[in-house]
Formats: sequence, C-alpha cells, structure tokens
Amino acid sequence: MEGRRQLYKYLFFDALTSLVAWALLNGIRMMEFTNASFRYEFLIPEYNARIVYPLIPIFWLSLYWLSGYYNDVCFKSRLTELISTLLTTVVGSIILFFGIIIDDPVSDYSVYLSSLLALMGLQFVLTYAARIIITTSTSERIKNGELGFNTLVLGAGRRAAKLYADLQAMPKSTGFIIRGFVNMSPSASVAVPEKMMVGKRTDIKRLIDELNIQEIIIATENTTESEIYSIMGIVGNTGVKIKFIPSKYQLITGCVRLDTIYGVPMIDMSAVKMSAFEINFKRLTDIFVSILALIIFSPLYCVLALCIGRHPIHSQERVGLHGKPFKMYKFRSMIYGAENGTPMLTAESDPRVTKIGKWMRKYRLDELPQFYNVLRGDMSIVGPRPERQFYIDQIVKSAPYYYMLQNVKPGITSWGMVKFGYANTVEQMVERASYDIIYIENASMLVDIKIAIYTLKTIITGEGM
Repeated sequence: MEGRRQLYKYLFFDALTSLVAWALLNGIRMMEFTNASFRYEFLIPEYNARIVYPLIPIFWLSLYWLSGYYNDVCFKSRLTELISTLLTTVVGSIILFFGIIIDDPVSDYSVYLSSLLALMGLQFVLTYAARIIITTSTSERIKNGELGFNTLVLGAGRRAAKLYADLQAMPKSTGFIIRGFVNMSPSASVAVPEKMMVGKRTDIKRLIDELNIQEIIIATENTTESEIYSIMGIVGNTGVKIKFIPSKYQLITGCVRLDTIYGVPMIDMSAVKMSAFEINFKRLTDIFVSILALIIFSPLYCVLALCIGRHPIHSQERVGLHGKPFKMYKFRSMIYGAENGTPMLTAESDPRVTKIGKWMRKYRLDELPQFYNVLRGDMSIVGPRPERQFYIDQIVKSAPYYYMLQNVKPGITSWGMVKFGYANTVEQMVERASYDIIYIENASMLVDIKIAIYTLKTIITGEGM
C-alpha cells in the first residue's frame, strides 16, 4: 500500500511538472516571436496547439516508465535519480523538439536551439525538484525506521544474532524491519532474543502471510546450496525476495553486488540481471510483437483450427513467475482426451500425437496461441519454458536450483529450447533447465534477440522435434 501511494505521488508530480514546463516554454517562445514582455495569456496556447497539452504528460510518463523510474519507488538512490532524470529529460526533449517544435516557423534558426535548451532546462529543473522533495522525505522516513521491508530472518544462531546486532548498531535504518527469527533446526542453539523468535521451518509460509513479509534473509550457521534451494521451494509463489549472508569466499570472488555503501553485504537470490529499462522495454516489445503476431497469423490460426477439428485449443496449467500458476494455451497436437489423470510426457513416436500435431510440433506451430499468454502478461516471448507442478516436484529432487527459473517470466522460446528442444523425460527437463539457468544469469535484450533469431531458424528448418 505504501509503495502504491509513493507511485501515485511520483506520477502526479511528474505529470504536473511536465505540463508546467510545457506551458512556460510556450510563454517563452511567444515572448520571442512577439518581442513583447511576458503576459499570462502567453501560457495558454492557440487553439491548434491545445491538442498537444494533454498528450505532453502522457508522453513524459510513458518515457519515465520505459526508463524504469517507476519500477522501485520506495527505495531510491538520489544520485541514481539525478542521472536518470537528466538522461530521460535530454532524450525526451530531443524527441519533442523534432516531433513538434521544429515544425514551427521561425525568423532566426537560433530560436530552435534556445527552445530546445529551454525545454531541457525547464523539464529537468521542475521534475527533479519535485522528485528530490519526495525522495528525500521518503529517505528520512526509512532512516528513522518509519518505512521499510518487513523482514523474516531464517536462523537463530550466532550468525543471525550478529546480523541483528549489526543492523541495530547502525545509526540510520537501512530499510529492514526485522519481524522475527525462525529456528531452522530444532537441535541448533538460539543466540537471538527469545522474544524475537516467531516459529520454526514449517511455519515459514504462515509467517509470510501473517507478518506481511516482503524479504527473507537466510542467516543459518552453514548456508549450503541445498538449504537455499530448499527455502526457495518453501517460499514458492509468495514473490518474497530471498537474500543470504555471503561467506568470505563469496565476498573475495566478487559474488556480492554492492547496491549501497551502507548496510550488511548480501546476495539477492531473486535479483534479475536485466536493468529496469531492459525489463520494461522487453515488456513493450512483447506486447507489440504479440499483437502483430495475432493479427498476421490469424489466417493460419483459422486453417490450423479447421485441420485439428474439435477443441483445437488445448489449455494446461503451468507454473509462471514467482511460482504462480496460469493457463497456457496451445494448439492440440494429440488426440482429444489423450491425457486423463496422471500427466504424461510426449515420447518419440507417441501414438497419441496426430499427423497434423506431429507437423505442428516440428515447426513449433502448436505454440502460436501462446502469443495470447504473452499479451496477457503470463509469459514473455523469451524466457524459460514453464512446466507443470507435477514435473517441477520431480525436477527439484535432482535439480533444486530449478526454483531460480521462477524469478523471471516463462517464455514461448528459450535458450534451453534452442539448445535442447522438447524434453521427453524428467532427466531431459533437468538438462534443459541448466541452459535456462545460464540464460537468466546472462539475460539481456541482446541475448533475447539472439535466441529469437535461432528460434526462427529452428522453425524455418523444421528442427523442432
């Protein structure tokens, strides 16, 4: 709720300052054109120019969203905010200059330059002034402990006690509001205050709901990989961030990313490698490409539906971002009612696969309806392939790191699909997941483009099976 209020503040003042900046620019330009002193009516544009006014805040808010400014509104770095506002202002002003201002007739071309500089200056100064007031106010509330993340610490031994002592000893709050400690092992000694103990391992999910937990810090005495993956499985579809205290080896080898000069160094298991701009640009691309694909391929959809016969679209429940289930749509490639009861993977020469189904799978045409899932936001065009919970439960027994794939949206295609293709066994699913783990560790728009190109090559050459 606090995050939503904070977002509304930024949205309101960003829209307001963009309108004020544009009105002032209009006044300055009218003074230049008429060689007259300032008059209030100069702020009100002529009839034709009034159409632009409501579009100005929409343009700036869209650009700020694309830049990633609104992705995290509660905990902002003022230095990052300064750089982000400046860069976005420069880019946006240039777009408006070439899109609107340059069409106006002028007697001297130097007016163009002065208009561009005036727009940049007004937009930056007004926007940044409003933002810095909101951000500074929020920062003070964080430092005073009035605002922060409800945090659950897993562990109750010496490491957890040291973490608590370090956080308490800091002169200013770093945003972690410790709601309690969980004893992960019944035989482990407890070194934290008894009043701060809130439960044991089996209580984690209940505590997340009851205490409105937003972050979990793993501070057990021996934080092993299997322990971390086990906790990721317990947290499941809650969307809670998971961090843990790194070992000295991890500190030395550079595994820890320094996000702030204050606080305790931690490794964020749920962090996405893509920047906020890339995440938003990827979503924008997903929407555009999905709409385009649904329109262009609509005749093919109709032809395939007629060829398949009754119930051409098949839906299956898959597990998506943060472990949340969703309905994934495909063209039915098997005989109707082929899978009743226990899920079954498709084997080579599977008698359940129809002739048209085999052909569709070869060219990946059975995946076409998933552009609708992408448009809805359940999936992305590029991302790890989503699986059913039945198979995830089997995969994590040998590959507990599979839960890391749920930190990003699943996709129609992935590096695992490009390198490995369809998986006919759980073992093959595990092997394919290893490629997708590498993908999320190196995710970028460039990597997505490469995967999309290789996927097109797979479709054209018919190497889908």
